[in-house]
Amino acid sequence: MSVQEGIAMGLGAALPPGALVPRASREGGDEPGSSRKPVTALLDALRAHAHGRHVVVIRGYPDPDSLASAWAHALLSASIGVECDIAHLPVISRAENRAMVNLLEMPLIHISTPEELERYAALCLVDTNTIELPKSSGLHCVSIVDHHSVSGKLEADFIDIRTSVGATSTIYTEYLWEVKDRALDQAGLLPRVATALAYGIRSDTDDLLRATAADLRALSDLADHVDHDVLAVLTRYPIPAAAMTILRRALDAVHIEGTWAFAGVGRVRPPDRDAIGQAADFLLRREGLKTVIVYGLVDGTIDGSLRTTDAALDPAVWLRSAFGVGPRGLPYGGGRRGKGGFQIPLGPLALCPDTTALWGVCKEMIEATIRRQLDAAAETPAR
Repeated sequence: MSVQEGIAMGLGAALPPGALVPRASREGGDEPGSSRKPVTALLDALRAHAHGRHVVVIRGYPDPDSLASAWAHALLSASIGVECDIAHLPVISRAENRAMVNLLEMPLIHISTPEELERYAALCLVDTNTIELPKSSGLHCVSIVDHHSVSGKLEADFIDIRTSVGATSTIYTEYLWEVKDRALDQAGLLPRVATALAYGIRSDTDDLLRATAADLRALSDLADHVDHDVLAVLTRYPIPAAAMTILRRALDAVHIEGTWAFAGVGRVRPPDRDAIGQAADFLLRREGLKTVIVYGLVDGTIDGSLRTTDAALDPAVWLRSAFGVGPRGLPYGGGRRGKGGFQIPLGPLALCPDTTALWGVCKEMIEATIRRQLDAAAETPAR
């Protein structure tokens, strides 16, 4: 059983709307009226649970922003004597992300079952718009740091949700620079961490096209320490053959309706999952299109990506309206400005031996849902 399946079957508990108000919760760190810097509040929260080893968890598919943020978090923990592992749940699917881990020698561990988290004393989350806590282990959530909007109230000792920045790496750059001498005193560490954070910011802001002033300030802080040779390798990493195959499927299957396009690419291996988003990015460059959805079947889940240049479309709102919420009250889809994604578990249907029939049903359901949303939008008078 995968950790995702375990969570879906009750080993993980989603934080419900109306959870306890956290002791530190704001867009940018500490409680209103406090003069403490966000990093001070974070370190105080970590110290309060220094009785054992922590784990910072990457909930979704690891990308440059989540990887860099988790690494920075682990270094901040180490600076006050708290040991912290970096754990990811899904595999690192994109080739350039695996290259990032290898070239920068990032210390990661892969968690394959929920029980593996039981050896830790506390949990921290970074860059995740899906907040699920492993219930079976009874782990306390010390901190949640993100730049995605998260619906409902969250429960943690420290929460820093900043939708006004383009990357969680921007927030962690601010944290690290406040305690840089203490957190980055290991020889040779600063260039590696700075490169990771810079790549995380660049990646999540679409090569800085969506960068905010805060993102650019963070990059300015990092610039003198980045390993530009490594960064060049990562930003020019070749597209794998498997991703090209999925792109070709998307081109063959694309349906265009006005300024919208959608394409189903069939079964996709988990290691190739990020090619779905790459295909959506590519299709969006077609003249006349404003919004693209590409989706496929990935390991018992309908997995899709949305890309848009329509300033009036909020991906998170659109996906929630289209696909609704799961049994734990969490939406199947989420997003931020310009992009979003959705994952719909098939449950027992994933065991269907007729994979062709299964894909046909999934494709029909997704396309019908998209068309229903488009028709509803067309019938809604403009305000």
